[in-house]
Amino acid sequence: MILRFHWITLLMIYLVIIAGSIVRITESGMGCPDWPKCFDQYIPPSDISELPENYQLYYSSKREKKIKKFTSFLTNIGLEEKAVLIQADKSLLYEQPFNVWNTWLEYINRLIGALAGIFIFIGFIMAIFAKQKKLLRILLGLGLILLTLFQAWWGSMVVATNIVPWVLTVHMVIAALMILWQIIIISVWSNSTIAIPRKLKTIAFIGLIFFLMQIVLGTQVRQIVDHWLDSNSRNELIFQDFSLFLSHRSLALALVIYSIVLGSYAFIRKIKLIEIYIFAICVLTEALVGKVLADFNLPALFQPIHLVLAMISFGCLARIVVNYKLKKT
Repeated sequence: MILRFHWITLLMIYLVIIAGSIVRITESGMGCPDWPKCFDQYIPPSDISELPENYQLYYSSKREKKIKKFTSFLTNIGLEEKAVLIQADKSLLYEQPFNVWNTWLEYINRLIGALAGIFIFIGFIMAIFAKQKKLLRILLGLGLILLTLFQAWWGSMVVATNIVPWVLTVHMVIAALMILWQIIIISVWSNSTIAIPRKLKTIAFIGLIFFLMQIVLGTQVRQIVDHWLDSNSRNELIFQDFSLFLSHRSLALALVIYSIVLGSYAFIRKIKLIEIYIFAICVLTEALVGKVLADFNLPALFQPIHLVLAMISFGCLARIVVNYKLKKT
């Protein structure tokens, strides 16, 4: 029962990522100009008449204060150059006009995130009453709560900075780390007795690192393309003109080969791990979806599919690395 609950929590984290992706492709990320409330309300407005006439100026001034605090934080952790660039970019103070669809999509995204947070907190409470591995389970549960709180705060900075590309990339990396962390929690609660060869664990760990790099590259490619589309037509989009896309595509090809090799290795060695085969299917499907995105100017429906397949693939590798014991030689 408890193990099933932790699996549901993992699904909730994935659901947050899906919701965030939909918000991204509909350009609804700034639908709520403040955080955690939306237009200073717990239930957001459904019509512009519910807002004061100077609402854009008001939220722009609030954004400026948040940016100052964020840049101060960046300076304190040694990212002074990033802080200076954000402070100098006055376009970040632009407040987009009210759009009811954008507002409610972003609000629903936040509700899903809050629900996932409740699941994570309940998981921590369960750890407190655990009889076995109590300290480890408590520390893992507490760690995920802290990571979730940091992710929520960082999300507010994504909003405050009007979606600065590298800030959004960090947001995505934290989401991947939350998946990894929850998979570790599931592994600790499941007490798997299945053993796998050390070579397989090593291969999976290397793949995990490279897949995280690919997620970062993919997020950055999307940001560069979005910036380009601000002043150009989508019909003129040629991905090959972006050097970062070429790196993303090359690593994607390497990961396709990697998935085939990993699947073949498991098949030949008769290693019956469902995660390996799910991983291979997801990577191959993701590559096809990526091809569609590149050749047909980023069709909206395929964008969240591409991201979810990447995160599932990442989760499968994480599961292989953390869940199974090493086979004795």
